[in-house]
Amino acid sequence: MATDAFQQGKLAFQNNVPKSACEYPVGSTLRTEWMEGWTQGLNARPADHDHAGGRHEAETRH
Repeated sequence: MATDAFQQGKLAFQNNVPKSACEYPVGSTLRTEWMEGWTQGLNARPADHDHAGGRHEAETRH
């Protein structure tokens, strides 16, 4: 497992762990880094990431 919070967040996204699962305290630097890693994982995914054609509710684009 990654030791820094950024990599943990990135790995969390890659393993389908929701952002809400972050266990670092709200307002902490570690939480911010974890969230940035998770978000980078989201932004780095290929356009066809969701092969089934459906999207997670939070990711629905209008």
